[in-house]
Amino acid sequence: MTETYENRPRTRGVYEPLGTAEPILQEGDRLRLRAGSTTVEVTALAPDLFRVGAFPDGRPPEYASEAVAKDDWEPFPVSVRETEEGLALATQEAEARLSLSPLRIGFADRSGRAFCADDGELGMGVVRREDASFPPGDDPVMLHKRREEGEHFFGCGERTSGLEKTGSYQVFWNVDPPAGHTAAFNNLYTSIPFLLSLRGGRAYGLLFDNPRRVEFDLAREDPRRVRIGTEGGDIVYYVFCGPTPRRVLERYTQLTGRTPLPPLWALGNQQSRWSYADEEKVRHIARSFRERDIPCDVLYLDIDYMDGYRVFTWDRDRFPEPGRLLSELREEGFRVVTIVDPGVKVDENYPVYTEGRKNGFYCLTPGGEEYRNVVWPGLCAFPDFTSARVRRWWGENLRALLDEGVSGVWCDMNEPSLFVPEHSTMPPDVVHPGDGRPKRHGEVHNAYGSLMARAVREGLLRLRPDERPFVITRAGYAGLQRHALQWTGDNSSWWEHLWMAMPQLQNLGLSGVAFCGVDVGGFFGDCDGELLARFTEFGVLQPFCRNHSAKGTRDQEPWAFGEPYESVCRRMIKLRYRLLPYLYTLFEECHRTGAPILRPLLFEFPEDENTYVTDDEFMLGSALLAAPITRPGIRHRHVYLPEGTWFHLWSGERFEGPAHILARAPLGEPPLYARANRAVPLGPEISHTSERSPEDPLTLLIHAAEGSATSALYEDEGDGFGYREGVYARREISCETTGRRTTVRLGEREGSYEPGPREVLLDVRGIRGARTRVDGEEWEFRVEEGRLLVSLEERPGETVVELEAT
Repeated sequence: MTETYENRPRTRGVYEPLGTAEPILQEGDRLRLRAGSTTVEVTALAPDLFRVGAFPDGRPPEYASEAVAKDDWEPFPVSVRETEEGLALATQEAEARLSLSPLRIGFADRSGRAFCADDGELGMGVVRREDASFPPGDDPVMLHKRREEGEHFFGCGERTSGLEKTGSYQVFWNVDPPAGHTAAFNNLYTSIPFLLSLRGGRAYGLLFDNPRRVEFDLAREDPRRVRIGTEGGDIVYYVFCGPTPRRVLERYTQLTGRTPLPPLWALGNQQSRWSYADEEKVRHIARSFRERDIPCDVLYLDIDYMDGYRVFTWDRDRFPEPGRLLSELREEGFRVVTIVDPGVKVDENYPVYTEGRKNGFYCLTPGGEEYRNVVWPGLCAFPDFTSARVRRWWGENLRALLDEGVSGVWCDMNEPSLFVPEHSTMPPDVVHPGDGRPKRHGEVHNAYGSLMARAVREGLLRLRPDERPFVITRAGYAGLQRHALQWTGDNSSWWEHLWMAMPQLQNLGLSGVAFCGVDVGGFFGDCDGELLARFTEFGVLQPFCRNHSAKGTRDQEPWAFGEPYESVCRRMIKLRYRLLPYLYTLFEECHRTGAPILRPLLFEFPEDENTYVTDDEFMLGSALLAAPITRPGIRHRHVYLPEGTWFHLWSGERFEGPAHILARAPLGEPPLYARANRAVPLGPEISHTSERSPEDPLTLLIHAAEGSATSALYEDEGDGFGYREGVYARREISCETTGRRTTVRLGEREGSYEPGPREVLLDVRGIRGARTRVDGEEWEFRVEEGRLLVSLEERPGETVVELEAT
């Protein structure tokens, strides 16, 4: 059959689904078929991971992609068998099922669960354009999947609106939206065409790998069908069989890359503004943090630190001695991060521009001239980051910043965002020379930001090989997480944006980008004291915690609105610093497994469908549940607690889930709940991470209740790459409560890193008094304000603490 589609906004034509297919090659883990002029390949990359490629008009299979980090998969048993409909490519965990007449592809796991099946009527195919102005042989392609009854969709990367995306229309095309974007906006700065499906508690994932404009219709036009389309190129998608969200993310981040372990200081509180425009202002901000006893590790320099907004330069009037300034700030415990944009000012007296022009490093017009447009410096040229030579050149230019003591790089405007027309981006026919493999910009648009971030990360690694790079980006594509953290761009000082931050970061985490955060307090518009306090209550639980605001808006540093708001911000930021051992452990888990840091409840409780719509709460790791306040004047709110025993962090009140409760939430006490029997490692109060000492006490906070759970503690040097050689310390911490007895086991320490000497303070809640033994010996304890405290010494072997209620 044929059906006419409109593939918004520029392509229209007649859809031709693939018809009968003929197998032409069976080779190990791969099947190749021919359906008319289209070559189709199905490959088992891992026992629970399949790749499907469809290449129309006789094009050869091609899978090279900025999204994909791994292509060296270990061999494993794969078999092919004939079925009534066609063929099955099977592993020990799952199989791809191919019907041949017409060609339709679906999947099933070893339990018999069928999922991600092609729509029987439409399948996949090509839209033959009616517009002859487009290049021949580059028609839009489409993929149609059947939506099963009760199937829910999540993910899709950086999105507005709520957590669940079922029934929505999602556009993947990086833009710089106008100020004040709302939930009605679809696409923002980053595009990750990844979908997580949940049905009956069981999950699978789908990555549609094409950096052009991509669109998902997630059962909006037809509740029984998912449609995925792109403006040109090939169909390449990966299916992650699950069956849990955790397993999907583990395999997805194995394919696209994991979040690198950041330096410890990057987890600290960070402060920015457009702009702290001169040295005096920067010193004042730093001094205010220390004098007001508000912890902070990082200060930012926005575009006004540059000479006429020329990248890799300093305004010597505003910052006459940047090296001295940054050195003195470092002594006070502050790192400095500087912004870098891709636009290079066209200026014959500017060596960065002239060197790039001489070497042919810029994007070109279709006629072969240097493509130019206007951004902050005025008329600019734009590096072709698809070129490895250009990326290396860009990274070498970072010396001008690093030599002055800059600690990290902030990539902005890299959608790329252009001023003519306002809020535009590169035309699709701009040419990227690409080291002899030229491509039109429309073919690589969504990857431009990722490639810039890659250039920066690789440059930092070359210039400072013994330090972990710190890179922030506004724009990117699937796989972005291996290059940079994602800040979600220019939000507003609105209560609505405080609410929207939660599903936005949860879906980013479900799409592999775990190191992420929104601007605390909001960027555009004027904040007020209550909004800043509530934003900070949420912000200190983000993986990336930074207060940032726009030029011309009211000041919104933590002290800007006086009391009681300053004290609330101070208390919350100090809480973040106490949580650093827990957060650092979560980052290591993410680096090792791909598990999100800030995660939706459904990640931990996929069989509980109440969690699918609970998008104004989240889990921080597996031990803490947060339910921030997102409306003014509110001191109570509804909270849903999933199955298990939970303890209110502030009052110690105990709840049995699943339960809907009314939580009290005065300023400075946002609803936070600890999951029973899971240890939360806490550090001391410090002003910045450079104050950390091996002698600092470590507190293990545990809320004991009937049952058992295991958690972990990870530590290392906080920077560098010694952990790759085993210089780390990881230990499991288990807690089991049966009747009146609670047993806490600190497992044997793994790795060669020595955290001590120090006190390890076991802080057990939910027990009034107890007879205490440590490794079988009677041990002293004390009770303070309902907490049972047991003091231990750091040691590498296993320690068993037995608490028996009296």
